[in-house]
Parts: sequence; structure tokens; C-alpha cells
Amino acid sequence: MTQRRARMPAGMLAGCLALSVPGVQAADPLPPQEAAALLQRMSDAARRVAYEGVFVMQHGASMQTLSIINRPVGTAKESRLAAMDGIEREIRCSETGSVSRIMEGGQIKLEKRLNSRYFPDLLPPNAATLTSWYHVKPGERARVAGLDCRQIEVSPKDEFRWGYVLCAEQGTGLPLKAMMVNAAGQPLMQYAFAEIRIGGLPRVESRGLSKTGQTDWTMPPAPAAMRPIMLETVSVRNLPPGFSRITAVKRQLPNKPGEVEHWVFSDGLTHISLFLEPALQPFESIRGQSKQGMINMVKRQVGAMQATILGDAPWPAIEAIAMGLEARGDTADR
Repeated sequence: MTQRRARMPAGMLAGCLALSVPGVQAADPLPPQEAAALLQRMSDAARRVAYEGVFVMQHGASMQTLSIINRPVGTAKESRLAAMDGIEREIRCSETGSVSRIMEGGQIKLEKRLNSRYFPDLLPPNAATLTSWYHVKPGERARVAGLDCRQIEVSPKDEFRWGYVLCAEQGTGLPLKAMMVNAAGQPLMQYAFAEIRIGGLPRVESRGLSKTGQTDWTMPPAPAAMRPIMLETVSVRNLPPGFSRITAVKRQLPNKPGEVEHWVFSDGLTHISLFLEPALQPFESIRGQSKQGMINMVKRQVGAMQATILGDAPWPAIEAIAMGLEARGDTADR
């Protein structure tokens, strides 16, 4: 496979990210079949194309630089992400799961993670199904990290999800840049490669990876921090269109004395979490939004449980799930 290597100074990219707005001169939405094929091509590229590089992630005023290596394994993938600034952290992903390794106070802490998809692997494996809930519009040609790409606008058909603007590399379809945008088209979260090499087998000893000396691709062991839920305490009715529950586990969270239930709902692109724990005493419902307007949250009591619903999703989606919670065998809050 031909190798393509491109670089952009991280400082220059940071300035571009801070000032960028979607600015996509999109055409009319593609017909469903063409839209599905385009989304599927980008999704497949993120998993099946070998690449390594450095990208910048920006959320509001917060910015972080990460290195990434992706190695295809058949139709699956194995990838490593490593923070190049801040706390020394590495994430390893495969089709079987994701593990985070954090160096803290000279000690290595392993944490099993629910999410095994990270930029540029943002689209689900069955990305074609997203056309039921999103319009797909091709935009202008652009350049990211020195490579030619085509801007693609993925806009929601309703009020229950945020939109995205992606830039797909011309040769492979690999997303080189992604912006989560609100209904007004304002960026909420942005990712962009500053440097990338596409093609060939990635080098395991890449810059920014763990200094532990490990050079294999074996998923490191992780503590048994999650286990299936055997008896559900609440039920959910009337999920937003296209959403389904994709995960339900019991897990230990920092600063929590016992296990909590963690459910995840998704349409394949937008994700919403539900955390359930015993309510020690009655409390007032809480509704909140992050300063950047990206994360919405509701806390309410459902039967004997305290429910926290939050996610990178519009308020109507969070509220629909929160108000659709019912205690098992009950129809109202106690």
C-alpha cells in the first residue's frame, strides 16, 4: 500500500482549531443509498486502514494532543492512543474492549473502559443505518495535515442528536478531522490530525506511546471492574427514535462507596449514559448543562434509586430518557 505522510505544526493547528467554524458549503442531501455507502466507507477506513499520527482534541478552552497507531487485524482493528501532554495516559482498543493505563504517582493504574471507539473511529461499524436519523451532504474539498479531503456534513433529522462535520481523506475515506456541532452549527468538540502517515504496518515504538517497554499488541490485563446486571431496578419507556440500550453493567466509580449501574443508550453516533445507585434520602431533581453546552444532565429519584442521565446530546434526548424511567413494578416516583 502506498504510504502518505503529512505534518502540520501543532501550534498552527491549535490556532486553526480555536478559530474554526463548520463553514461547509454543502449540497443537497445525498439519496439514502449513496449516503449509506459514503458513511460506511469512512467507518471501514477508520478500522481497516493502517495509520499512525498525532491529532489535537479540543473541547471548549481545553485542548490535548494525542498520538495514535491503528493496525488492522482482518476486518477488525487494534489501536493505541497516548496522551502527549498532561497526565501520562495510554488507551488500547480492540474489538473485545478497551483498557486505559494511567501513570499516577509513579504507579500504573489500569481501568477497563466501556468505549472502544475514539477519533477517527467515530462512526459505528454498521454506519449505513445512520441514514435513518441523519442527512448526509458532501461539502467542499479541503486539506488537513497536508492531505486532500472532502468535507461531509452529517446533520440530524430531529432534535435528539448533535450533528458532525467530517473531512474524509480522498484516497481512503479516513476521517482526518471531525467537529461535533449543535443545531446552530457551532463547534462543541473538535478533532484534527496535525501529522499522519497512512499505509503500511504501523511502528509500535511510535512517539508518545507507553514507556513501559512493551512492544506487543496484546491487550493488557484489567481488573474485573464491571459485571453484568442480573436484576434490573428500573425500566425505560419511549426512548428517542433510533436509540437503543447497548450496554448495562455494574461498576465501581471513583468517590462512590459501592457499585453503580451504568447503562449506555446510543443511535450509533450519539451516546447517553444512565447511572443508577440507591437513593439514601429524597432529593430535589437537578438539571444541568456544561459551560460549552455539549453535555446535558438530569438527576432524579426513581423508586428507591437515584438516576443520573448525562451525555453529549441535546436536551430533548436527555429529558426523554430521564422522564421515561420507571421503577420496576411501579409507574411513578416514590
